Amino acid sequence: MEAITDPDGVTTTALLNCLRREVAEQGPDGTLLLPRTGTRVRAREGRWLSDPEVFTGSWQPLSWAELAVLVSKELGDPPVGFLDEIAGSRSAVAAILDARPAPPADLYQRSEQALVAGHRYHPAPKGRGGAAAAEWLPYAPEVHARFSLARLEGTFVDDGEVPLPEGVLPAHPWQLSLLGIEGAPGGAEVWPTSSVRTVYDPAADLFYKFSLDVRITNDVRRLWEYDLRWIPPLARLLRPVFEDVSAAYPGTAFLVDRGYRTSPAQFEGLAVVVRDGIRQHTPPGVTPLLAAGISEGFDGNPLDGLDSTQALEWFRRYVSVVVPPVLHAFFAHGVVMECHLQNVVVGVDATGMPVQAIFRDPEGMRLLPRHAALLSSVDPGGGARGVDEAKGWERLRYCLVVNHLVEIAGAVLERHPGLDVWAEAREVFLGYARDHGPQELLTSLLESPFVPAKANLLLRWTRAEGAASRYVDFPNPLDRNRPRR
Repeated sequence: MEAITDPDGVTTTALLNCLRREVAEQGPDGTLLLPRTGTRVRAREGRWLSDPEVFTGSWQPLSWAELAVLVSKELGDPPVGFLDEIAGSRSAVAAILDARPAPPADLYQRSEQALVAGHRYHPAPKGRGGAAAAEWLPYAPEVHARFSLARLEGTFVDDGEVPLPEGVLPAHPWQLSLLGIEGAPGGAEVWPTSSVRTVYDPAADLFYKFSLDVRITNDVRRLWEYDLRWIPPLARLLRPVFEDVSAAYPGTAFLVDRGYRTSPAQFEGLAVVVRDGIRQHTPPGVTPLLAAGISEGFDGNPLDGLDSTQALEWFRRYVSVVVPPVLHAFFAHGVVMECHLQNVVVGVDATGMPVQAIFRDPEGMRLLPRHAALLSSVDPGGGARGVDEAKGWERLRYCLVVNHLVEIAGAVLERHPGLDVWAEAREVFLGYARDHGPQELLTSLLESPFVPAKANLLLRWTRAEGAASRYVDFPNPLDRNRPRR
């Protein structure tokens, strides 16, 4: 199931989603009221909003460009280049759709490369830093790219466990062109994952995460020195945590960032992080699929073709493999996993039923105060790696509920409207609480009318860095007091 054919519609939907979540007040007639300008907008309901109209005495259609201008007027003082970013994102979607070939045979690769529309709640989800399509299409996951890495030879800096040949630094050709550096051909053939700058080397069964000096959504995707320095100590901390979680929930796996290699002269610009591969963590007969790909849709999606009974069972199993390990890492170990859709791979059996969760990108994980000794030793001046319990729980609820389960549930309900999927999800949360003693935070989660949703539009408006967080209230689908919809 893959029906993305309209770059105008993709762009419009992203803006509408941001407006409804972060800015607008809901009118009694289902319209969106923009409070500062008093503008009234309505849109076609569905899994995501579409086909907007504005009231100017009568209802008039809004193009994506007109909607972007309306956003600027409502919020005022737009960031420099904001409208250009939206236009660039729309052009990128058009270029992707024009160049998109038939999908690869490998289902895992299909799922990683299914995100043509990108982040559905970001105003410019497919921005590529204003670069011409010819510069980035050869490396774009959305067009099922495969390419050879470049090689640099010399003396390099390693930290952690770096399973790479001595004296060789693999380099991303796009980043080399951005830096104006020549590299030798002949590196490993790789394909890009959903995150663009992370690629998979199937021959070595390793992932490589590169610096990429391009703004994608809210951040320039460079591997900053602060984050690089954290990789080895964080890996040492997380390995026993991951082992315990995997023992408690057999089959659960974690892709560890083993270490990094870089050039002393271009410490951040040429850094590469080496991450565990996927095959070593996938049992025989299990196919890994990116959660974001399942949400978005691709040919071979296990949700396609299920009847309503099967779909409800599928969702129950999905939540059962994803949620308990995340909760256990938080409550038992003080680790806040960044378990959003692009950081979780779900293994399915031969029938397409979820049997395993694989978590990745530990760089985005945060640590609760019980890890104060490590936090102070690695970063004596403080920083964003450590969070108090309230901030950690806020971040986890956003990643797990809003930016993950809501979207997977949406994919199920799109195919089978009316299923009571959230009753199944609540049972999984309650089951964890029963097995591990009373958990006040879990009880409050299941009784709260709202959960936090990240405000990507407002963060962009305040020129925030990519690691910054700002949240707005989102109706909590897990609230057991909430009327079934």
